[in-house]
Amino acid sequence: MSAKNVKNHSSEKQEQKQQQEEEEKFEKYRKAGKTAKEVREIARKIVQPGTPVIDICERIESELLSRGVGLSFPCNVSINNVAAHYTSPPDDKTVISERDVVKIDFGAHVDGYIADTAFTVSFNPEHNKLIEASERALEVAIELIKPGVETKLIGEKIEETIKGYGFRPIKDLSGHLLDQYFLHSSKIIPNISVPHGTKIEEGEVYALETFASTGSGSVTEAPYAYIYSLMPIRVPLRFKGSRQVLGLIQKDFKTLPFAERWLAKKTSKAGLKFAIRELTEKGVLRAYNVLSDKKGSLVSQAEHTLIVLKDGCEVITR
Repeated sequence: MSAKNVKNHSSEKQEQKQQQEEEEKFEKYRKAGKTAKEVREIARKIVQPGTPVIDICERIESELLSRGVGLSFPCNVSINNVAAHYTSPPDDKTVISERDVVKIDFGAHVDGYIADTAFTVSFNPEHNKLIEASERALEVAIELIKPGVETKLIGEKIEETIKGYGFRPIKDLSGHLLDQYFLHSSKIIPNISVPHGTKIEEGEVYALETFASTGSGSVTEAPYAYIYSLMPIRVPLRFKGSRQVLGLIQKDFKTLPFAERWLAKKTSKAGLKFAIRELTEKGVLRAYNVLSDKKGSLVSQAEHTLIVLKDGCEVITR
């Protein structure tokens, strides 16, 4: 065999290997998506007036784990004007009421390949239009997804759809590119029209999420957080308890977000509070503060995960 033929043969084998690895990666995404879809159907049934929020969080997380997938972030149960990042703290006493508009947002992963999904529940038919606004905006966005489409066009259509229902899209929240063990990677898909964007590419995987609000369409951070993630820095820690908590985080969660209540099951609550404070102040942990629109407003959310294909996309959580 000539040197040229050897080189071509080696190149073909390398290409075949890459294609196989790519397909294996997508199969892991699909498994995560299929599991998230199954659990979403269970979740719809358990969100009822009188149900403690912590029971919803822990039931959904337990259902995911029992199916052999990992948790890509804590289950979020965001009520009324709260748009994102609320998961129950340890000993949470919050209970769902008949007046509530409830967003359920959760994710699964297989070897770090993530599927993210969300839906909104209301017990008052008056809020059906608000829920429909975010759901329809999501479908409009999905229909646009294919290689070469600019993210700013998708944001424009999301905004147009939600405003067509008489509500405001939340400008501070967006869909996001997924990568292995990274929930928010380098690209976003906005909920509003923006002057600049990037192009969608074949083979990318996105969590596409839309938010409709009766409020200002902008969220502010609460002064508290119950979700954290590990940052890629090393600093000296003064207290032994902080070092122990950091060791637990490094072992169990990698770069994915985790709940304070998950750690509370493994260490003392008083020591945990102190450790999280030191780790956050030193930049070792990122805090995901609870995000809310103005008081008295209502927010709905819809979300699916999709793989970008040559001529469109495959929605893996539907």
